[in-house]
Amino acid sequence: MKKKNYTLASATIVGLAIATSGGAAFADESTPVTSPTVAPSTTPSESAVAPITGDEKLLSVSTNSTVAAPKTTEKDIVLVHTNDVHGRIVEEKGRDKNTSVVGDAKLATVIENERAKKDQTTVVLDAGDAFQGLPISNSTKGEARAEILNKMNYDAMAVGNHEFDFGLDEAKKYKQILKFPLLSSNTYVEGARLFEASTIIDKDKSVKGDEVVVIGVTTPETATKTHPKNVQGVTFKDPIPEVLNVVKEIQAKAKATGDDYKTYVVLAHLGVDTTTPNEWRGSTLADELSKSPLLKGKRVVVIDGHSHTVESKTYGDNVTYNQTGSYLNNIGKVTLKPNSLLGTPSLIKASETTNVTPNAEVKKLVDQIKAKYDAENAVVVVKNSPVELSGTRENVRVRETNLGNVVADSLYEYGQTGFKNKADIAVTNGGGLRETIAKDKPITKGSVIAVLPFGNTISQISVTGKDVLAMFEKSLGSILQVDKVGKTVLDENGQPLLEPSGGFLHVSGAKVYYDTNLPSGKRVLRVEVKNHDTGAYDKLDLNKIYYLTTNDFLAAGGDGYTMLGGAREEGPSMDVAFKNYLEKADLTKYAVVNPNSRTISVDSNTYKFEVEKPQSTNGQDAPVLDKDELLVTRHVDAEGNDLAPLELGEKEAKVLKGYNTVETSKKDGITTHVYGVKKSRGTNTERKLPNTGINSVATVSFGVVALLAAVVLRKRKNR
Repeated sequence: MKKKNYTLASATIVGLAIATSGGAAFADESTPVTSPTVAPSTTPSESAVAPITGDEKLLSVSTNSTVAAPKTTEKDIVLVHTNDVHGRIVEEKGRDKNTSVVGDAKLATVIENERAKKDQTTVVLDAGDAFQGLPISNSTKGEARAEILNKMNYDAMAVGNHEFDFGLDEAKKYKQILKFPLLSSNTYVEGARLFEASTIIDKDKSVKGDEVVVIGVTTPETATKTHPKNVQGVTFKDPIPEVLNVVKEIQAKAKATGDDYKTYVVLAHLGVDTTTPNEWRGSTLADELSKSPLLKGKRVVVIDGHSHTVESKTYGDNVTYNQTGSYLNNIGKVTLKPNSLLGTPSLIKASETTNVTPNAEVKKLVDQIKAKYDAENAVVVVKNSPVELSGTRENVRVRETNLGNVVADSLYEYGQTGFKNKADIAVTNGGGLRETIAKDKPITKGSVIAVLPFGNTISQISVTGKDVLAMFEKSLGSILQVDKVGKTVLDENGQPLLEPSGGFLHVSGAKVYYDTNLPSGKRVLRVEVKNHDTGAYDKLDLNKIYYLTTNDFLAAGGDGYTMLGGAREEGPSMDVAFKNYLEKADLTKYAVVNPNSRTISVDSNTYKFEVEKPQSTNGQDAPVLDKDELLVTRHVDAEGNDLAPLELGEKEAKVLKGYNTVETSKKDGITTHVYGVKKSRGTNTERKLPNTGINSVATVSFGVVALLAAVVLRKRKNR
């Protein structure tokens, strides 16, 4: 098949592009002016044509005088599309009709059937995150699935954030493997676009007006939604200005050649998550495109991904938005009628493909991939799991789960001996947990990798207590979920439920009490860290250095955890530690799916913190007392002389004239602040105590004992 060719001097191209750019609102002076590639026709009988590169990007007029006069189209244009497949190569039966997976072999048949319809022009597109996800795809870094997509003759694909998960070099390699354009208009390296910005798909050269302009755009969240090392030197510019800039470039070149494209598709990996900045959402892009004078009278379709959302919507009088959800639970379709600006979005559900015959060629390829993978991952780790460990996206990204606890515990355990310093706290992000472990079934090596598919390594960094607090505020900072009528969704504890966030942290070695009724950034009520010596949980010391064991993604500041980072020790792959822990762990203690025992959702207006039980000197537990009755605070000098009256409860150090706080200790319910002398107070070795009403150390000690005894007696009397 021949490509459409145009003729125009390069100077004219640049001049027109500058003349029509409209200033710096949509264009960066350093942005090179690139021509869209012309995609090949993708009927099964035709060979694929590689994207135009180098000097070929300068459009040139065809000298072929034998081409017949173009016809006007009366055919529908049908966009068949997928997004966020995440390596779902194999057909699967889900727990319900909404979770079943079509699989690539049946997807190939659906595409083939659509292309066979003579009354329509079929364009096949993907909105990104195609390769990474399930271990069966990860085992080849997505390359095996890339070959499957080639078999299905896709027309174009957007770059998703997870296309970078196997490294920048691998993302570049996809461009070489794929026989169709991989598009992103806003991804730059050293001032130049890393991928092609756009392509023009022209299925029938004899038809005028059936061309489809496809523009790709990638979420700027990629900078934090993949490992930072994978995108070093890569810049993700704001989507809306970049897309509009490309539209201007295309229209300038079309005007010079007498062309006028009627159909624009923005192949986006942006999503509509409420945790995504508004200006980066696919819905915002669709709305802005509907208002743009550049696209007035054009029909525009936004095919989106990233948020794993099933959503169809129209904007203005010419923009159609569609997203299929994820995991090949659905196949998307948008039908564009010749005389209509708006398309008709729809979904082909997995349940509707039950009787579809798998494409034989693709099925053979899938079977080969699966056989090799199964042989490598059939090793049994646990003969039978006594519990279901929940890894569903809507669970692990909003609250504590049993799976999150198991993974965090495996990191914590490794952190006790695997680094120079014992781990004080271990955390892992919910976005890194990708699969549920089924009850009453074996746990295999494949199961382990399915839960932790990213190949992250264990890392340890040192952090201050202030960093720990900021980390948990970030973890719990998402906006709140609301239902379709705008009512706040509550968790099983009656508290407002957070919107899903990949950065939600699962924890071991600490307890975090939080209240979602409070504003973001002020929700953490209390953090307690497990004491290695006593096994008790001590209140977080903001000035203390703690050793945090986590994955290398978070340790490097991924998911927006900018308070983390710095020097770190590296350990083995997370899946190794997880596997080793599963082999010896008593999984029955993880039976509760959402235990609310470590990341603890409470109402600060009514919740009372757990009663503390200090040990007595005779080895017997001391009487259980209310916290405020139990604790006593002393303010003393280096010799143990009290510098201020005794106080009930745990109190902060005081500002005492002539003294600095040296240290604070806690023992047997007594908090002691020790003060040092700021300056010389004379040569007399017997210093006069402040007027506290207490005359001797002996009296002080007796007073403490008496006070505690009185509290105990009062408590017992009231039982």
